[in-house]
Amino acid sequence: MLKHPDPFKDLWLDLKVMANTLPRCKRSERARTEVEALLGAGCSPVWLTGHSLGASLALDVGRRMMAENGVSLPTFLFNPPQVSPAPVINALRPTEVGKRDLYATSYVLKAGLGLVLSPHRKRMEALFQRLAPWAPRLYVHDRDVVCLGFIDYFQQRQLIQERFRGVARSAMTLSYRDMLFSLVGADKERPHLLPSAMLVKNSSDCDAHGLEQWWKPDGELNLSATRYSYPGA
Repeated sequence: MLKHPDPFKDLWLDLKVMANTLPRCKRSERARTEVEALLGAGCSPVWLTGHSLGASLALDVGRRMMAENGVSLPTFLFNPPQVSPAPVINALRPTEVGKRDLYATSYVLKAGLGLVLSPHRKRMEALFQRLAPWAPRLYVHDRDVVCLGFIDYFQQRQLIQERFRGVARSAMTLSYRDMLFSLVGADKERPHLLPSAMLVKNSSDCDAHGLEQWWKPDGELNLSATRYSYPGA
């Protein structure tokens, strides 16, 4: 990072990813403008891709195009950041049962808070419904703390959906961070969570966050791919 020609700007944007305010930055607006210009000129297909911070920018543009214009662009995101307690939880090495119960309790709590914050919950559910047909491909490594949140979010969401379908459908649209912002009147234009995705997970022994891992032939990687869809989409 420090070898980057402008590392502090990237660090500032990383903080925006954590606060879910990246959509309002100039770089995100510039990317959206360029994509809209390509689409307006009749260019097809237009693909979105990026690594790490670049993946966050591509994710924001793709999410906005789907939510506002109903345009589902092919999207390929490598090691996309996801702010989540998952790295801390995994560092504590809980049992699978303990981890599952912890997430189930969190989902029940979020579902309860969603009843209290009904306008925010309904808004998030409507956004998820609009975004559901768009399923970006997320290329993640199971030891990368940057994108580990996406792995746990989708995997635990699926497990909880099998146990508590009603709770899971409501709570999967909610995050504590966005609910906190809604309480102080700073509701976000877009959720930082995703309703649908194709999750491609690498478990190979390599630089977990490095882009170079994805240049290798599939035969040299320990890959698994799972499609997750929003219920009813």
